[in-house]
Amino acid sequence: EFRKKFDPGWYTGKVKEIRPLAANGYNRRCVYSDGDIEDLRLEDLEQLSKLDPNHRKSRLSTKVKAHPTDNPKNGSDGTASIKFPHTQAQYTQLLLESEHQRDVETTQLLAQDILAKSAAVDDLVAKLPGMNRTRQMQMERINELIKSNHDVTRDLEEAYVVAKERREEVRVGLGESTCLALGVEEDT
Repeated sequence: EFRKKFDPGWYTGKVKEIRPLAANGYNRRCVYSDGDIEDLRLEDLEQLSKLDPNHRKSRLSTKVKAHPTDNPKNGSDGTASIKFPHTQAQYTQLLLESEHQRDVETTQLLAQDILAKSAAVDDLVAKLPGMNRTRQMQMERINELIKSNHDVTRDLEEAYVVAKERREEVRVGLGESTCLALGVEEDT
């Protein structure tokens, strides 16, 4: 944790990620209390720790929070001492191991996600209408629906004819009533 002065004032920053392959040594991804992100070098962080007006001692640490399953010898606070690589080969090995661990974790998360979504799809498919019927049963149901559709069509056509006849009857009756009320004879 460190503090840095910007135009509006001092902001607290924390190193959230170390990016070994970052250009020009800017391998410390820092996030400030206002949500801004900045990549800094270790030298920058050491300098910032000295510029802090509330500086008591350097807050930079070589201890990091370790996953509880990584090392059974971790302290009760969950921290573990880290051995920093001294050679290119050690650095490469550390990088490969960390990438492998990240890949394993990502693969496990993706596999869990795929299994959960597959189960959800299976549930949705099982709820589709007709999934519990054989092909023969489905064909029988389709034929029933076709017959029902024809019956409804016939009923609708009959209702249309009856409605048309009723409309004509009402029109004639209304015409006669209107002529009678007005005392006019209707031309036929």
